[in-house]
Amino acid sequence: MGSGLTLILIPLFLYVTPVVLLCVKIADRTSWKIGWLFAAALILAPAALLTIGGLYDSGVW
Repeated sequence: MGSGLTLILIPLFLYVTPVVLLCVKIADRTSWKIGWLFAAALILAPAALLTIGGLYDSGVW
């Protein structure tokens, strides 16, 4: 029953963990604003692309 949630959470964890570490490293070298900018771009852009791809594949779009 919970296998669908596992299929989402494990890849999400494996993606978000290195991205967060990268954004903290960027923020340490530049500023926290740039770190947040990179974090938003690296996390939200793939989510948007997956959502658009899923809508296109299902025939909604």
